[in-house]
Amino acid sequence: MEFFDSLWNSVRLPKKEAMFRLNRKGITSTILYLFILMTVLFLPDMIGTIIRLDSNLTEVSRGLYLVQVFVFYPMLIIFLILVGVSALAGAALLMTNQLDRKLTYQQLWKMTAYAATVPLVLSILLKNTPVPNGISALIFFSLFIYIMFRMIIIYPKKKAKR
Repeated sequence: MEFFDSLWNSVRLPKKEAMFRLNRKGITSTILYLFILMTVLFLPDMIGTIIRLDSNLTEVSRGLYLVQVFVFYPMLIIFLILVGVSALAGAALLMTNQLDRKLTYQQLWKMTAYAATVPLVLSILLKNTPVPNGISALIFFSLFIYIMFRMIIIYPKKKAKR
């Protein structure tokens, strides 16, 4: 149930109420949310890969291939999620500094994880259309930057040092 609550609030971003509800969630809940979201988004690819498995493979090759699909592929996805969200949070930190807002990297990391939901879903949907990957990436980053900008400007500015 917590996943669906996080998903619903992520879709509602950059609304203030949704943002503050998501910021109250712990980092463990955020990482679990990302893992479940990515599993759901990449499940069709995993199933398609298994269906298209070459029938000429030996049993050993087929077994190794399935281990790669079910063990190493999710590990790779988790690694890419953590690195990707961390890099995007770093970019959001630069944006925060330019806008002179009071936000820490930890807050931005969680905000980034949730703000990436709609752009990720849209990218996965565009992957199955004839839209070029470059255009899909441009849409992802444009939408993500817009959502993050709107979320960051909700926070108050830093107080001037005297």
